[in-house]
Amino acid sequence: MEKRSFPRIKGEISVAYKIMGSSDDGEVRTMDISGGGFRLPMYEKVKPETLVELNISLPSQEAPFYGLAKVIWQSRTAVKGKGGKNYFETGIKFIRVGLNNRKQIVRYINSLIKEGNNND
Repeated sequence: MEKRSFPRIKGEISVAYKIMGSSDDGEVRTMDISGGGFRLPMYEKVKPETLVELNISLPSQEAPFYGLAKVIWQSRTAVKGKGGKNYFETGIKFIRVGLNNRKQIVRYINSLIKEGNNND
């Protein structure tokens, strides 16, 4: 049974992240997106409930916007990325992105669905 409040689709958005309470950060492309959160390839092993600051760059907006999210899950094993760097698939849920920014994310997702991007 589907528990998600928002449709989730495969899609790449540029996201810069910083793990709160740590000096760890990165700039990645999302693996999938929804109005409630993202699946990111994070380079660090983190625990659920870890807070992550985000700078989200939507193609439909000129400037990135700030978001705060928490880690919901992370894969146990690392995967080797295209550049040879290992990453962990990580599911994050938005805590704070602002209503207008969330609407922009949902609009972007809806435009991808209309273009024929398959839902997962």
